[in-house]
Amino acid sequence: MTIKECLKALEGKHIGSRMRAINALNKIDNKEAKAILASIANNAEEKPYIRHYAKRAVQTAASVSSHHQLTAGIIMPQKRLFLNRVLITGGFLFLVMLSFLYIDYGAVSEVSGRQSENLIEDDKRAEALKVEVSVLNPYRLFELADNTYKVDAALIESLWFQESSMGRNLGDYMILDVYKIKKDDSSEVKGWKKKERQAFIAICKANGFDSRKQFGGRYGEMGPFQFLPSTWLAYGKDGNNDGMANPWDMSDAVTTVASYLKLYGYKKEDFNRIKRAIAYYNQSPKYFDLLQRNAGLFGLDIKQGYFSK
Repeated sequence: MTIKECLKALEGKHIGSRMRAINALNKIDNKEAKAILASIANNAEEKPYIRHYAKRAVQTAASVSSHHQLTAGIIMPQKRLFLNRVLITGGFLFLVMLSFLYIDYGAVSEVSGRQSENLIEDDKRAEALKVEVSVLNPYRLFELADNTYKVDAALIESLWFQESSMGRNLGDYMILDVYKIKKDDSSEVKGWKKKERQAFIAICKANGFDSRKQFGGRYGEMGPFQFLPSTWLAYGKDGNNDGMANPWDMSDAVTTVASYLKLYGYKKEDFNRIKRAIAYYNQSPKYFDLLQRNAGLFGLDIKQGYFSK
């Protein structure tokens, strides 16, 4: 998307389009795009969760809490992990060489001091996001869903992280194009596409959306939790009492995720029941392992009241 297209999308009311515009602006590396993101982040009249996303974009994908740095390593592609290890090893060897050459350690200490100051400033900016709590704040929504449906807030946050990188990646595929039937499609694929297309059009009509302008994942998944249209049509919930079940609305999406898992037997502290419930969401064992690992990290912050202070 160009800056002009992003501005046009931001003027609209569709949450998915506005989120895509913020993501697009974050990828445009110039002062104008950064200025637009900063103005959204500091606009008191803007919806809290839109400001929340914009602030993250301003920080160029800086995490809201320290565990995001840990989880980034968990899902990092192997090639990137290898490069990081090479860089770390190279850096260590370089420091050893410096020690043998009697480099002025006073200068090294001065640089380390400046780096520490930068880290402190980063922590202050992150802390400003942690204390921003409102009904529409994602972390507050997770807690409300936990209280209502008894589905762990940390696991809901982990799903959000795993499905859309916490709302940063809602998908760039035009959903109607995804469900276009091709000549070489098998009868099974044709039936699936027809079913999902009909469900998607029904969702758009119910919410007053133009079906030709909605984007999602490569299989037509929608919103921050990447629901397929047929699943949303069957289980979608109105989480903010506006009379509509909108898969791109965070309140509706969180409520739907929690109620869906509860319906399929989710029970806290019961590993087998949790695993079975998640299998209805995604059957991959690797998906479940990552989900559990990240939820454990997120849970540490939630237990400490990290997002409710």
